Amino acid sequence: MPPVQESVRWWVTDMFHAEANKGGVGLLTMSFAQHVDAAQMGRCLARVRELLDGVKPGFQLVTDLSSLELMDAECVPDLRAMMNLCNEKGVKSVLRVIPHPEKDIGFTLLSHFHYGPEVEVQTYETLADAMQGYSA
Repeated sequence: MPPVQESVRWWVTDMFHAEANKGGVGLLTMSFAQHVDAAQMGRCLARVRELLDGVKPGFQLVTDLSSLELMDAECVPDLRAMMNLCNEKGVKSVLRVIPHPEKDIGFTLLSHFHYGPEVEVQTYETLADAMQGYSA
């Protein structure tokens, strides 16, 4: 019988979802929806810290912005902190779902400063495409 992979799920608000699969090749997924403000992003950062506590280096990150309408500029410090934390914890690759270029809101630019050169960052238009890029 194969080992059971530990999966942790938690909803901060309707605007954010985070989940971590800590077995095998680790996977951290984050989804943002509607209007995300600084208070919500602060709670998101706290939860991501908890989720990454047991994740082994070499994990992959999937970030889905498909349902995002607006993210306040005040979210940037916590977003940078999340990227730095993922980098410190050994993220191998980042797969982003950004269906329209205007939804990027700086994620690509921030990646150049907060992920190491060895971290592969790819952007997809759909979650299905991103999951095909996921290497389990």
